[in-house]
Amino acid sequence: MANLPDQHADIPVIGLLAVKNQLITQAELEKALADCKESKDKTACLKEYLLSREMISTQNLQRLTMAARALDVRKKEFHFGAIAVQKGIINKSVLQLVLEEQEADMKNGIKPRLIGDMLVESCMMTERQRDYILKMQKRKRRSAEQPAGAGTVASEPAGPEERAPEQAETEQDLDKTAVPKNVPPDMLEPEIIANGIRLQLAGDYMGAFLTKTREFNSDITPSDIRDALAEKKIVAGIVSDEMMLGFIESSGFKTKAFRVAKGIRPIQGKDAKIEFFFNIDYLGAGGLDADGNIDFKQRGSVPYVQVGTVLAEKTPMVESRQGHNIFGDEIDAIPGNDMPLRFGKGAKLSEDGLKILADVTGFPKYALSGVIFVHEEYATEGDVDYETGHIEYDGNVKVNGCIKAGFQVKGNDVTSVELDGGIVTAEGNVHVKGGINEATIYARGEVTAKFVHKSDIICMGNVHIAKEIVDSTIACSGSCIIESGKLISSEVTAKMGLTARNIGTQTASPCMVRVGHDAFFEKETANIQARIKEIKDKIAAKEEKQARLKEQNTELQKHITQLAHIQDRSQLEQDRLNKEIEDLQSQPDKKAVIADLRQQIAQQETNAKNAEKQLDESFEKSESIEASIEGIAHQLKTLNTGLPDLLEEKKNLTRWSMENPGNPVVRVDGAIQPGNMIKGKQSEMVVKDLVRRAKITEVLKAGSDETHQIYELQVTNL
Repeated sequence: MANLPDQHADIPVIGLLAVKNQLITQAELEKALADCKESKDKTACLKEYLLSREMISTQNLQRLTMAARALDVRKKEFHFGAIAVQKGIINKSVLQLVLEEQEADMKNGIKPRLIGDMLVESCMMTERQRDYILKMQKRKRRSAEQPAGAGTVASEPAGPEERAPEQAETEQDLDKTAVPKNVPPDMLEPEIIANGIRLQLAGDYMGAFLTKTREFNSDITPSDIRDALAEKKIVAGIVSDEMMLGFIESSGFKTKAFRVAKGIRPIQGKDAKIEFFFNIDYLGAGGLDADGNIDFKQRGSVPYVQVGTVLAEKTPMVESRQGHNIFGDEIDAIPGNDMPLRFGKGAKLSEDGLKILADVTGFPKYALSGVIFVHEEYATEGDVDYETGHIEYDGNVKVNGCIKAGFQVKGNDVTSVELDGGIVTAEGNVHVKGGINEATIYARGEVTAKFVHKSDIICMGNVHIAKEIVDSTIACSGSCIIESGKLISSEVTAKMGLTARNIGTQTASPCMVRVGHDAFFEKETANIQARIKEIKDKIAAKEEKQARLKEQNTELQKHITQLAHIQDRSQLEQDRLNKEIEDLQSQPDKKAVIADLRQQIAQQETNAKNAEKQLDESFEKSESIEASIEGIAHQLKTLNTGLPDLLEEKKNLTRWSMENPGNPVVRVDGAIQPGNMIKGKQSEMVVKDLVRRAKITEVLKAGSDETHQIYELQVTNL
């Protein structure tokens, strides 16, 4: 993150970051600062101001606080480096290198190390020099459980207090089998490689460490060390010659190890995540539980948002990075998967590309295709009839009257006072305050009404009816719930079960109830597959037509080239004939020859005119073909754009169906008349006797085993 300008030093960093990330405007920040003018702790006051007025979410404020802390640490790190350079401990090039490495760790999601620790590891600074500068900055260093992994370089101390000599080393310290003090655990057995240098490898081969024995010869060069490492197949992550010289010339590294090679650990990828800030489960109303009770999940109020409201936020994918050990062997990393932010009408993408915002005031919707919309509402003053005609609106439709017979209403959520013979297609819910009579309804949400007569309903959610369903066909992926009435002469397929007061009458034709089966899913996936096939067939036909047109145009271009050559040759021939006539003009006996030449010139002119006419026709035809090719290309682009949405719809619908397994339960608080048929996933029954206050569930029949499972419908009393 870029350093903040000095002129903003009196402004809390979280305020500057909030403006930079477009969470608030500059004017809003200035107003907040004016309100906090008298506060001793402006940062705390600003936080409270932004939260209390709901200008920033708690989550975003936490992110800003963490970012502000990171900036503060980074600023102190720059100051640390400046002090180290000023005292001659390191030069500017070394400082730049460690700062870049620290920044790379931050970008890759790795917990960054302090540059003082990095310089100690690299033998460019002693521990006492590091601690001295930290003390100057009034900073405390946390003691780390894991060592820095490198020894100290014999550098000039920053002050007189640092001139204490190294601790004396014992004979055991210099023994070739002694374990260095600052190596990672699980080290392999050490070995002597050259000039009294002890080499020890990390058990995971991600580090190689050197220490000096009593036989150490300081005449060794960095090149000699590299050759010795190469003999051990250590070729990757080796430190620079400058650092090796520091190791050779230092009086240390007898009891502390010098890390001469370091592997690069792989970065495992992380999948992108999308957090939604509105209820995307528009089928939240539940069905019947395992005991056959209605599970009324709290749906809450219908979400309604203002312009600029954040609807979803994406945490970007962390890209994987392969690593390698000190032998140069690659270490694979698991890649992360990206998730696109998809939005449609009424929504827009933020400037940073990580948030979807409401572009209009309305009702947010997460479609099966994975697209976020914000729907505005269209309302009629009365009935949908000849005065209004059909209604098709890309948003919510509110009919303040009745949808009359033969008239269609298409929208997202559709509400109406009554539905009498109309046809409703909804991407969301359908709510009818009165009854549904001789109507057809398709909805990707739920359907609610007082009663249903002679109608066809197919929906993805629940069908919730207050009184009765008569002479109708119902298919839903949710539950069919008739609160206090009857199911009469109807066919109901409800994946999540059915509950009713009564099923059938003594005089009406029997009902057929099928539970646990997802008819909506079958019909919808078949419909989506048919649309996918239709689009693919259209794409194939248009691509074939486009290929034929391109072939025709290629042949036409060849013909145009030939005609152009005819014109060129004709002109050259005319020039030659005119030159010949000019040469013969002075010879009286050549009049016949000249006349013949003039006829040849006339013929060449005719040929040129014919070629020019054909050229004009060919150019017009070529332009027409190219326009057709361009038109087909545009059509193909449109078709190819729609295809991924359908494929995503099918995938999401399949996943949703699998995550919501069917519940074959029928619950009746009154009575089930004889003759009515009940079907589960694996079994069926015809009710032979009057059944009162009962629950019918599908169970594994007694005596079944894993290889031969038989199911039956079991009737139990409530």
